[in-house]
Amino acid sequence: MKKQNTFSIILLTVVAVLALSACGTKPQTNNTAPQGSDQPQTQQQPQVKPEPIAEPEVKKGTGVYNGAADPHTVEIETNGEAQSFQLGEGLDTVIAGLKEGDTVAFEYNEKAVEGDATAKQLTLTKIQKTEAATDGNQNGSSGQAVGGERSKTQTFELTLEGKKEKQTATLAKGEGYSLYVFDPMSLFPDQNRVALAVDDNYYAEITKLPSDFNLDELQKEGEKDLASIGKVQKLDKAAVPQALSSSRLFLQASGSKMTQQYIVVENKTGGFIVKVNIPQGEPAEGFESFIYTSLESLQANK
Repeated sequence: MKKQNTFSIILLTVVAVLALSACGTKPQTNNTAPQGSDQPQTQQQPQVKPEPIAEPEVKKGTGVYNGAADPHTVEIETNGEAQSFQLGEGLDTVIAGLKEGDTVAFEYNEKAVEGDATAKQLTLTKIQKTEAATDGNQNGSSGQAVGGERSKTQTFELTLEGKKEKQTATLAKGEGYSLYVFDPMSLFPDQNRVALAVDDNYYAEITKLPSDFNLDELQKEGEKDLASIGKVQKLDKAAVPQALSSSRLFLQASGSKMTQQYIVVENKTGGFIVKVNIPQGEPAEGFESFIYTSLESLQANK
């Protein structure tokens, strides 16, 4: 009997121990979300390719080197007008080998100036010395050859009836000057006039000025000359015909039958007064294109 009680006690002890062990064990929680759950997935944004940076347009020109304004800026005269250019990288050594008056060919680009819609910064990317033209095929050049002689003919680009075309002009000499004259016109040296052959009422009368001329006095003289035609207008640089970029003064008066102009042209060789007479008529447009291009080629004799 005692043996049976002992066995019962042992059995109860084992059961109690097992029960306590079961109570102390915590069920494990699976915190891992099952695959295929409804959790939102992060979408990958498509890559946006950057816009390509446009390369600045490279422009070309020819002219006369006038020298350096400062270590970073040079001046080049093109078509009778001086322009300032910033030096591109590495060009300072090239500029050091140039002299004032050298004929040059160059490449450059334009950049808008912030805050001024009309201004542009010109930057040279290439420049080299060239020989002056010795024939008549360099459009827009003065026709001045090495040694001071001008070529007998010169090819120019004109706008006629709204279209650009090239025409050849012949060198003509007046009293103290020379210029290129196109086939529809002739120079009458005794009158110092370039006139249309078919109607000599279309003409430009040329007078060479002394080196010490006074532009203000010439303006007063021009206004007086034109007063009988109509209201006198002084054209600003933007309104002056593009073919005549060397003009220092451009006065104009128009009436019912004609337009007259009083122009002062100046370049490195000297200054000139030009009085232009343009009757109202069909030849007017062609005459203006021819005469302005001819006047741009004016040079004083040495």
